[in-house]
Amino acid sequence: MPSTTDTPTDEQFRAIQAIDAWYADPAAPQMFWLAGEAGTGKTKTTVFALDHLQDRRNLENFVVGAPTGKAAQVLRRKGIDRAATLHSLIYAPRQDDDTGELFFARKSEGKFAEADLIVCDEGSMVGDDVAGDLLRSGKKILMIADDYQLPPVTGQGTLTKGEPDFRLVEPHRTARESPVIRLAHLLRRQELPRRFGTAGNAHVLPLNRVTEPLALRVDTQTICGTHRVRTDFTRRIRSRHGFDTVMPQAGERVICRRNDREEGLFNGMIGTLTRPAAEGRGRQDGLWSLGVHMEDEVKPRSKLMVHPWMFQAHYSGETKAPRVERDVQQFDWAWMITCHSAQGSEFPSVTVLDDSAAFREHKWRWLYTAVTRSQDELFLLLRNADLGGNWRMPELDM
Repeated sequence: MPSTTDTPTDEQFRAIQAIDAWYADPAAPQMFWLAGEAGTGKTKTTVFALDHLQDRRNLENFVVGAPTGKAAQVLRRKGIDRAATLHSLIYAPRQDDDTGELFFARKSEGKFAEADLIVCDEGSMVGDDVAGDLLRSGKKILMIADDYQLPPVTGQGTLTKGEPDFRLVEPHRTARESPVIRLAHLLRRQELPRRFGTAGNAHVLPLNRVTEPLALRVDTQTICGTHRVRTDFTRRIRSRHGFDTVMPQAGERVICRRNDREEGLFNGMIGTLTRPAAEGRGRQDGLWSLGVHMEDEVKPRSKLMVHPWMFQAHYSGETKAPRVERDVQQFDWAWMITCHSAQGSEFPSVTVLDDSAAFREHKWRWLYTAVTRSQDELFLLLRNADLGGNWRMPELDM
């Protein structure tokens, strides 16, 4: 007998039937939007729907894409083996005949061009340019998106305009039992807890001198909202843990900031340095060589040549990006990342440094998106909130 986790719930079954009817109807709209907030099983429902379409509709040629490499990794971990970045599915590098410069153009052949169905996860993150190329493909698009996530950094969120075609509303049993998910649902209603305190592994505390060290720990992924805050805290975190030089050192967390499909590197991937950074020589003068063990990879990468400007910017204050050759990687420290960089990712422990006020009308979306990056443990440190309550600092090894 199959387990309940391998059997759709009644609500998921209705979603599958709706997707099936849409896919089988030639006159149906090009896109079907499956929505649902955190904990309602959007990815699992997608897996069920794809299995159904392959079994009942003879679906063979389909592609699954996500806006970032990290989001694609999450999908693969949840059972969608062929998930890749949308960028790698849609575009191929081309070289300008006159200048020799590389640029990316839409693919005219390959899996994307031959697909009968495009599955697009994390649709709320997709910028307008990529969304336009998806729609111009003329293919059916099954789009998965939580409509309360932050909108994309660029554009107005073309894919998530209008209303979803089906909305999952029933949290899974494990989600109902999760204090993090319960807090996320509260934030979605634009409400804060009645008081500061702790419920299970979820801690809602004021941001002050007493709690600030929670954001400086090495065993949590700290999330903020602005690069100014990230730069300030990155320097402080590094200093706290004995990293006093600008050169990255062994044991430090770093994040990939540019896609390089040939190298299997994608924006948002996080890794840990296996040795101190080394200065390049000869043709690689001015670059740094990094040894990095990327998450979800078995073997460490021994020699990644990166441009140092992102690391140096934390100390120089220079924010203007230099021209970086396509075969040179771009990495930065990942002690603290912005909420936009964290979208599509999940971490065992998350500490949220409340920068929601900087996002004005998107304040509650920012809080909701940041909180739902946590798989298990959460520390939400609120600025300028007077909730009261007899809260205590968690007993942690800091």
